[in-house]
Amino acid sequence: MRTCAVVGGGICGITASILLRKHYDRVVLIEQSESLGGLLNSVADDAGNYYDQGTHIPASTGVAEIDEILFNLPQFSKNWHTFTQLKTGNYFAGEWDLETQTIDARKLDSALYKQGIGEFMSLTSESEADNIEQYLCETLGVVFYQYLAKPVINKLYGSDVSFTDLAKNTSINYFGATRIKAFNASLSRVLKQHPEFDKKLGYHSAAEFEALLVAQGTNLPNYYYPNNPKGAQVWIDQLQAKAESLGVEIRCNSQVLDIEYQDDLVTAFSLSDGSRIKCDLLFWSAPPVFALKAANLSIANYKPIFRTANILHFTFDKQPLNRESHYLWNWDPCSDIFRVTLYNNLRQSDKYQVSAEVLRYKADPIYTLEQGIIDLKNMGVISPDTKMKSGCVQKIDNTFPVPTHEFCNTTQLNYETLTNSFKNIIVSGRFSGRCWLLSDVLALAHKELKEYCTVG
Repeated sequence: MRTCAVVGGGICGITASILLRKHYDRVVLIEQSESLGGLLNSVADDAGNYYDQGTHIPASTGVAEIDEILFNLPQFSKNWHTFTQLKTGNYFAGEWDLETQTIDARKLDSALYKQGIGEFMSLTSESEADNIEQYLCETLGVVFYQYLAKPVINKLYGSDVSFTDLAKNTSINYFGATRIKAFNASLSRVLKQHPEFDKKLGYHSAAEFEALLVAQGTNLPNYYYPNNPKGAQVWIDQLQAKAESLGVEIRCNSQVLDIEYQDDLVTAFSLSDGSRIKCDLLFWSAPPVFALKAANLSIANYKPIFRTANILHFTFDKQPLNRESHYLWNWDPCSDIFRVTLYNNLRQSDKYQVSAEVLRYKADPIYTLEQGIIDLKNMGVISPDTKMKSGCVQKIDNTFPVPTHEFCNTTQLNYETLTNSFKNIIVSGRFSGRCWLLSDVLALAHKELKEYCTVG
């Protein structure tokens, strides 16, 4: 009997287990938590209202086999909403821009803006900097770095970290601190024809960017959200049911303790429940360091710095003032909140629900619901007379690593050690350090699994 194991029960692990069931007689999915889903689970307050653990809106990947798994679900067309565009926006300098998440430099004081533009326009050479501070100073300029990008980095990674210690190519690119709006749309389009300005100027609207992708022949994704009070949890539940119907064995509350191998092949492993499983393939979507420890291999030791997510969940008595955006970014230092999810714009519901996310250190005081309500009112997300009917603060420790050079180098080294040690292990997920967006993680996992199973 050919057996494979999948370690890590997030979306990547669940999807991989379903793919692998086509090639293996036995597939075992192992998750250390009490349930599958990772950060795609939902949480309920004392009144029984559900909220997502962060903003995670499912999107098609463009890989037919993956999308068949993810979205060919019971009553999908009836019970899910389909969006061709995710509507977002950003708050900065006391104003909302609901066209894009990119910060607009024109909102700065006139003197600062003019000084910043002078620097910005003079920087036409490619930056070879490897840290985010030097890179942004050499692309955006010192003024725009100081007043636009630095507050965003503070919000995400903390003000006490040395920004020269932060790697250039990190999630900060996804959150948008490396690009700005600085001119009107027509001038921006002209300047973006220059490769260096193209890197640092954002589009003035999501529609403009998507039109460019279509012109280049790119197939745009569809976005989906379940029309169900449990939110993203429904997706996890349906994917788990699909995996179980195909015969995938799911073991939660379980950890891999020891990995056995002969030469460069994993042969078996033991679990924390005392069981031992023979193994022909190990798909690892958890941090590689745990596999190295279980196999008693050398580990690049580094104690990473983690940020803790404080997610403020609210059910209000009135609908939020924003009736169109699906989620929002706050780049203004006025509040520690960096992202807001507006559930009423994602699904049909008579409950007015919002989640707001804050990143802090584990030892910091929890960001309170009361402070969150003040912030949301000050930013104009909810009206001044809105009252909370129920809510909760969800604290998720060690969820967001600070991407120092040492962290990135150690992650890469441990990934290489693990993949070079065994021929029958595939390391995937964000923990491989190669992808950030879920669609990219899934597409890469599919590619590597297809190559492995074809050769095998």
